[in-house]
Amino acid sequence: MDDYSFNITYWEEFSYRGYGISENGALFCEQLPHIVSSGGVWEKQLIHRHGLSLWEYSLPLTEAVIVLVLCLWHFIYFLLKKIRLPVPKFTAMMLAGAALSQTSLLPNDWMVNQIFFPDDERPKVPESIGGFAFILYWFLEGVKMDIGMVKKTGSKVIVTGIVTVIVPIFVANMVFGKLRETGGKYLTGVEYRTILFMQTISAFTGISRLIRDLQINHSEFGRIVLSTAMVADITGFGVNIVALVAWSDWRVSVIQGVGLVGYVVFMVWVVRPAMFWVIRRTPEERPVKECFIYIIIIMAFGGYYCLKMIHMFPAVGPFILGLCVPHGPPLGSALVQKFESFNSGILLPLFLFFPMLQIDGPWLVNQIGQLRHFDGQLYEALTIIVVVSVAKIIVSTIPPLLSKMPPIDSFVMALILSNKGIVELCYFMYSVEGKALQPKSFTTMATMILISSTILPVTIHYLYDSSKRFISFQKRNLMTLKLGSELRFLLCIHKADHIAGMINILEQSFPLQESSITCYVLHLVELVGLDNPLFISHQMQTAEPGSRSYSNNVLIAFDNFKHYWKSITLELFTSISNPKYMHQEIYSLALDKQASFIMLPFHRIWSLDQTTVVSDDVMRRNANINILRQAPCSVGIFVHRQNLISSQKSNHSFKVCAIFVGGKDDREALALGRHMMRNQNVSLTVLKLIPATVAGMTTGWDQMLDTAEVKEVLRNNNTNAGGEHSFVEYVEETVNDGSDTSTLLLSIANSFDLFVVGRSAGVGTDVTSALSEWTEFHELGVIGDLLISKDFPRRGSVLVVQQQQNVACR
Repeated sequence: MDDYSFNITYWEEFSYRGYGISENGALFCEQLPHIVSSGGVWEKQLIHRHGLSLWEYSLPLTEAVIVLVLCLWHFIYFLLKKIRLPVPKFTAMMLAGAALSQTSLLPNDWMVNQIFFPDDERPKVPESIGGFAFILYWFLEGVKMDIGMVKKTGSKVIVTGIVTVIVPIFVANMVFGKLRETGGKYLTGVEYRTILFMQTISAFTGISRLIRDLQINHSEFGRIVLSTAMVADITGFGVNIVALVAWSDWRVSVIQGVGLVGYVVFMVWVVRPAMFWVIRRTPEERPVKECFIYIIIIMAFGGYYCLKMIHMFPAVGPFILGLCVPHGPPLGSALVQKFESFNSGILLPLFLFFPMLQIDGPWLVNQIGQLRHFDGQLYEALTIIVVVSVAKIIVSTIPPLLSKMPPIDSFVMALILSNKGIVELCYFMYSVEGKALQPKSFTTMATMILISSTILPVTIHYLYDSSKRFISFQKRNLMTLKLGSELRFLLCIHKADHIAGMINILEQSFPLQESSITCYVLHLVELVGLDNPLFISHQMQTAEPGSRSYSNNVLIAFDNFKHYWKSITLELFTSISNPKYMHQEIYSLALDKQASFIMLPFHRIWSLDQTTVVSDDVMRRNANINILRQAPCSVGIFVHRQNLISSQKSNHSFKVCAIFVGGKDDREALALGRHMMRNQNVSLTVLKLIPATVAGMTTGWDQMLDTAEVKEVLRNNNTNAGGEHSFVEYVEETVNDGSDTSTLLLSIANSFDLFVVGRSAGVGTDVTSALSEWTEFHELGVIGDLLISKDFPRRGSVLVVQQQQNVACR
């Protein structure tokens, strides 16, 4: 104490403020434990002149900063969405920090300045929380990443991923030569090497987040980009190791190499088997114990400090641990579900916000003015960025073009691989802390990252329209198919409960004795604990011994079905994707396989006695609605309302009622009935509902098509294309309103095994008048919804049909 004279004001306030500083600023003292919160709202009145402001306590300050940051970046993101700029959330978080970067120039007594730029020596809690989020983010990105994608990629993807990193490095070395060693006028050699390296890499974690924000990660194009980015990231990591060995002292390189290899070996050979042991000890369909979750999180932070001790980029530690976590349930999905939303939505914005506060706006403006003289630190950095970026875009475009990818797609892929985001920003922050990068250089690079993450997503969005990828240029519906031609069905399975219904309707309704039916069965699994969606073809890919299969029940059931009906062609697939984008997986497969009809299970499941709803999955319902909006072929929603007797054991007549009012959906339903007639066990009844008035009825061309389709069905009465016996009954009923329709359908509800109806049947006519107001499930249409309502008997299943809408030709 004798060596330092304390400021008397601070010394008097030490007892309640919790810290004091000497007059010359050389000594800072703080009591432990810290005072984290105030004594209450009356503190200032009680202590009088010693009362503290709210933001001088750690807890209120942290809460205030979190609220301000969240409100600001959400406001910016909302404005960008309103002006229809598809800027990722990550960019909005950075823009929030950049918007307040000059608040440090405000007077010290301003509240905003005191909150974000306190002038004391205490640790900054919000920034520490941001660092916590940074470590957790890298760990979770590793958990969601499937390293097995590299083994499944083709040679063209591997070549693209390698050259997009290696070639720009060679170009930069030829252009800048010895500047990498000696440095330039304003940048040091270390800065040259750092900027060159970060401009050439394609970070998988940043790219996966970008294409997820652009909503293209569930397309085939998105999978190709993800695979390429993963190869490029591995290549960049290898180049970084070589560079460390080349530019560091050999003793340091040996220590770093041994430390990194030892860490990886420990993770792969000790930690990963231990995680599998945890999974084996966890009962099926049960969550992993909480203690194991928290042990893994602690290990993630331990991995960060392990890499920091050997002076390597410390984020690699938790990332490698994340890669070792077995993805999917029960462990990987539990980690993602527990921490992802909280970290990305609340904590991570702090990490992205505070670095952008350090941007020196006045200096940047001055440097922009010097660009016209081809001078300045900004000019020198921009030279590197432009040369490397141009080389990277050109090199990344050529291999996809040679692989016959469309030119626009190839260019978009190059832009995505050139995008800079959170990974690069993290590395530059680490470089500033390690004195490898000047603060002014960080201002330049952070600004370039901000510009890149703003402009490139907007450019990609307008160049790549994912909706156009699912437009069919051919009519793919049942009405245009000739009787006896090949039927291509795409059957979708969400749950095990859907299997029996799908198999039974195939057995009962279609002529499986002939080899004119091809079924593509797609098992849809919700994506949990993975960053990238998976699409598995069970014809091309076989499960590894001991690996977990998501579709065992589906595979076994349909394998048995195929074994009995050897004439049918059957292919099985599994798609693991986000429910919001499941419809894109179905579109893609339907287009690829040229399917004419997609059959979807209804989202609601009843008990065996058909009286109680046991499952009502809203996400599955939204997926069905999305499919109806833009499907490249006709679609049917199947409501399984009874336990049909397998045709393998019974030859009973299967009674089908096709309800016909008029319109393209009704014609498609009638066409489906026409194809069902080829099964000799099917007895088809066409029930035509005629409104009492002609208001809303189809006229002209549509009326002619309706008449022609009815005649086509009746023409095939008694003898179908195969010469086998079939029977069609044609009934006309006149109805005055929806009440008559309901009464009529109720009277025949127990007479049929299956009702087939168009989704738009009777809409706008007297047939459905007053019924539409009571419709619960609009995806089934008015009559379809009426048939499954609680007022109707639970015997007959219902198939609601919608004719192909998304077609480029008419």
